[in-house]
Amino acid sequence: MKDLAYRKFLKYGITVALLILAVVNFEEVIGFGQTLLSVAYPLTLGCIIAYIVNILMVRLEKIYFPKSNKKIVTKTRRGVCIALSFTLLVMIVIFVLYLVIPQVVDCFVVISKDVPVVLENIWNFIIQNSEKLPALQEQLTSMDIDWGGLINKLTSGVMSGTKGILASATSIVGSIFGAVANVVVGIIFSIYVLACKEEVSQRINRVMQAFMKEDIYKRTIYVLDVVHNSFSNFFVGQATEAVILGSLCALGMWIFHLPYAGPIGALVGLTALIPVFGGYIGAVLGAFMILTVDPKLALVFIIYLLILQQLEGNLIYPKVVGSSIGLPGIWVLAAIMIGSGLGGVVGMLVGVPISAAAYKLLREATVKRLQEKGIVVPTKEKKIEAVKQKPVINVGKNKNTRKK
Repeated sequence: MKDLAYRKFLKYGITVALLILAVVNFEEVIGFGQTLLSVAYPLTLGCIIAYIVNILMVRLEKIYFPKSNKKIVTKTRRGVCIALSFTLLVMIVIFVLYLVIPQVVDCFVVISKDVPVVLENIWNFIIQNSEKLPALQEQLTSMDIDWGGLINKLTSGVMSGTKGILASATSIVGSIFGAVANVVVGIIFSIYVLACKEEVSQRINRVMQAFMKEDIYKRTIYVLDVVHNSFSNFFVGQATEAVILGSLCALGMWIFHLPYAGPIGALVGLTALIPVFGGYIGAVLGAFMILTVDPKLALVFIIYLLILQQLEGNLIYPKVVGSSIGLPGIWVLAAIMIGSGLGGVVGMLVGVPISAAAYKLLREATVKRLQEKGIVVPTKEKKIEAVKQKPVINVGKNKNTRKK
């Protein structure tokens, strides 16, 4: 007993001493933590890439001769599916960029040519309709403005302002090179993780079993499983919804003979990966592109996409994404707002599945506590708890019983 008490005292004493040292040397601890995070960033990025690619790889492995007993198939399945997953993702990104970027560049070229003419026409219109105010008309007429020269001056001013940016090109190139190096290392590490993910998972599982109590271990595994399902279902559902929305957008634009149907459809599908607000971002960019051709057609596009967004929000999104994550619409909106404030676009993508997992765990804990207190649980929560606790039915035994 004395030995056990001594060990506990020593354990708590060391913990308190470490906490005091951390508080006293708070700045050094923060600096060390930042250094550690920067060093581990490529590996963390690799784990994120591996997790996203794994969602696609698992589905490809089910297609790649899943029931084949040939050694060649079983040995090459993982490698082939990893290569196919990365190839498909890269091809999708290149395809979208190939469709969108040239059209956006053309729009800016058209705008840069038409802006001086439009401004000059507006100025002439103001002069011609200022007869009721002769003094104003005389003042405006005396102001001989060369709009082309003004645009050139603004352009030259912007170019001269960029000289300071070009002067620091070395540091910019260095930062870009560092980012590219991190991505390359992350991809290499992700390939390693995907290639031996079962072995890595088994080792992590053994460490958790060795250093955790059994009830804590089981609870941790369950929480991780809920989080994984939330992320996986969300990404698959969001990608499916983006493809559907982009395809419907391109199809409708083709039917209404609107310009840039393919590029804008791809752009709307890409921005639709951002929950709720992504489609509207694509609508603004698409309307901007069509505006350079015909403002009336841009208005038709906005009206069509608003109608499509309503149909998508009320019919497609709840069926494809909402049911898969099990999160009410109000919580989806709250998760997006909070996530965007904390982490921008990445926060919007990550906030929804994290909120879905937290919502499910909180709901189950609430149902359990209410049942322990003898409080009647609403019908929906009762069904959820009943399905969760439903015992496995022996199908073979039931068949024998029916025969008798």
